[in-house]
Amino acid sequence: MRPRARRIQYRGLPCKTLINRVPGDMPFRWSINPYRGCTHGCVYCYARATHPYLGLDGGVDFESVIFVKQGAVEALRRDLSRPGWNRELVAIGTATDPYQPIEGKYRLMRGILRALIDAETPFSITTKSTLVLRDLDLLVEASHRAGCTVNVSVPTVDPALWRQLEPGTPHPVQRLRVLQRLRQAGVRAGVFLAPILPGITDDRDHLEAVVAAAARHGAAFLWPGVMHLGPGVREWVFPALAQLRPDLMPMYRALYRGREAAPFYRESILRRVEDLKLKWGLGGSRTATAATRGVTPLTPAPGGTNRPGRGGPGSSGPGAGTAVRALARPGWAGTNGLPAGPGWSGARLDGSATGPRERGHQRVQGRPPQAPGDAAVSRAGRTSLASARQALSPRFRRGRPPAGPQQLALPLVEG
Repeated sequence: MRPRARRIQYRGLPCKTLINRVPGDMPFRWSINPYRGCTHGCVYCYARATHPYLGLDGGVDFESVIFVKQGAVEALRRDLSRPGWNRELVAIGTATDPYQPIEGKYRLMRGILRALIDAETPFSITTKSTLVLRDLDLLVEASHRAGCTVNVSVPTVDPALWRQLEPGTPHPVQRLRVLQRLRQAGVRAGVFLAPILPGITDDRDHLEAVVAAAARHGAAFLWPGVMHLGPGVREWVFPALAQLRPDLMPMYRALYRGREAAPFYRESILRRVEDLKLKWGLGGSRTATAATRGVTPLTPAPGGTNRPGRGGPGSSGPGAGTAVRALARPGWAGTNGLPAGPGWSGARLDGSATGPRERGHQRVQGRPPQAPGDAAVSRAGRTSLASARQALSPRFRRGRPPAGPQQLALPLVEG
């Protein structure tokens, strides 16, 4: 992985208003971020896109140039005293960790929590830090008044992956102990299992390790989310992942044609986590406690429900695992996010065509012969992802591997 910056700069940023309106379809309308930038250095962080607005890059600068909002508490009290304020839920820590190390010096969060409590305004906090326990007295008080929720982010409990993906954060076990302390004090707290990284943290054993640990430490809920790549994030996240797992990059370019992972993959993974939650007594809605824009909940499909197709958790069909393995087989060039290997029709993952390559693909002179499994992917790519699952399922329904050993080169998602 890229070495982290050794010298950290802290700069003041004048603050006239602290509460920000949240655009888009989120379960909250307002957010607070007392800092900009974060020394945690998580390689997948979606908030890296915020630093270019300040004339800095989203890589090393995001991790080493931290802006402290000056006058944040006073600005918040002004915001809360306005006649139009309706005491709606405020999400704290949507674009930075509010309890990153510098909070120990500036103590902005104590003033922010005090102001929200005095204004009878409910809030949620998303953090990876153990410093949140410093304010346990305020969190307990808020729990007995307007209400508060603490979302402890634990994407992995694997020590090796933790060191690679989240180099500046406390150990996952320490975060789980924080969760336990919060629950023992009566604070509503749970785990954000996010972001889930395709091919890295999405296998059943890995996911169950996090779910089981959350249950054992008394989590009130668990919310999963697959990695989200907003504008200005991909150019930082992809090179970091390429250093960690270069073999997975063709798959990533295929799955992430836009901000979200392909729906067939996302739905399968989130269904798997739902099954694990029920197994460990953490059942409940995925979307009820969402308080971060860096992860994507599963939402019902238009006109129906998100029923898992063949290959969902506990199934012997293909689901996301088979489809992703088919996408990730060797021979893909990953040109503009599209595979260029045998059998690819040039269709987008959402089923729409990308150009003339889709028509007459098999007539291109010199094209290697199509493998048996490729035809199903090619035909289904011209219709929809649902059709892709249906087209692939007969071949894998009886557990037979696809023809050619190369097609199972990446054992990514095994149900």
